[in-house]
Amino acid sequence: MKRSTFLFSIASLLFFGQGCLGPAKGPAGPDLGVYKTLDGGQTWTHKRTLVSGPKITGAVASMSILTMVFDPQDRSTIYLGTAENGIVFTRDGGDSWQRSKSLTTGRVNAVAVDAKNKCTVYAASGNKLYKTSTCGLDWSQIFFNPRTDVSFTRIAVDWYNPTILFAGSSDGDVFRSVDSGEHWQVAKRVDGIPITSIVIDPRDSRVIYAGTQSDWIWKSADGGVTWAQIKKQFGDDLPDARRIVQIVADPVAANVVYSVSKYGILKSLDGGASWTPQKLTSPPSTMKINALAIDPKNNQRLVFAGVATLQFSDDGGASWTPKKLPTTQTGSSLLIDPLETNTIFLGTVPAPQKK
Repeated sequence: MKRSTFLFSIASLLFFGQGCLGPAKGPAGPDLGVYKTLDGGQTWTHKRTLVSGPKITGAVASMSILTMVFDPQDRSTIYLGTAENGIVFTRDGGDSWQRSKSLTTGRVNAVAVDAKNKCTVYAASGNKLYKTSTCGLDWSQIFFNPRTDVSFTRIAVDWYNPTILFAGSSDGDVFRSVDSGEHWQVAKRVDGIPITSIVIDPRDSRVIYAGTQSDWIWKSADGGVTWAQIKKQFGDDLPDARRIVQIVADPVAANVVYSVSKYGILKSLDGGASWTPQKLTSPPSTMKINALAIDPKNNQRLVFAGVATLQFSDDGGASWTPKKLPTTQTGSSLLIDPLETNTIFLGTVPAPQKK
């Protein structure tokens, strides 16, 4: 490579990797994709560089991010599920992004990484489930639903025994595999109501929570063999709490679970047996929350992404401090670095159209 060409490539990479901004300013040009902060949300950098062979572009800035997942064994590796561009991944903490050789188009609702086998990753796209054993370079289909009007919405890998997988669908099925995705069976059916969240307890992988679009939460304590509905535990005066957006299990404290719903955020200290609404900066059922994350080292530190703001708590959700998003778009997903917890990644989707 000529020296001039090399310098041009480096200059291009630096140019497209720029975009450090405070929370009140947006970057020039497209402002979707991924943002990263190193100081707990004070300033953000737009991580938009896409490397495709010799070509370097800012294409990630035009991508809608539906989900983001760390590789549990390598926090510099992150997989993105996008609305139209399939799977995109980074090996350098977001400084640059790459496409895989397959799964380069279409909607990817969910991605899950095997915690013990570094390069084994699963993805849900449309009515199909995919698997890679090459760290995302190549993908093969492992399961499909014959109904083309049904899509897989969530996928999870048992961190203790990664041969066990769970996948949720838009018509209310929770599927289970015990052989790394070779075969699947319906473990739970929720009468046509979409599965919106599947979470495996970080202390006991036999405990699984499945959130639904309008049928509350279902919990299994025996690895998905039997399920019980968590409904009456919420009480009768929180009807919007049945519309689950996300379930988050505390990474530090046992039996602490958060439910993000149309109502807001509720917290359980006893594995879902009882729930306490968290006081937010807006009245219940008036704030749309898309993603919640907990600091892996300090479970009193939380952050959630809404339509126009990020909100931070230092007291386990008892109080919140809002900050403006570093973009004109909407926050869709959050990741907190497990070691450097002031490092946070924010995924975005287009902001709702104003009526």
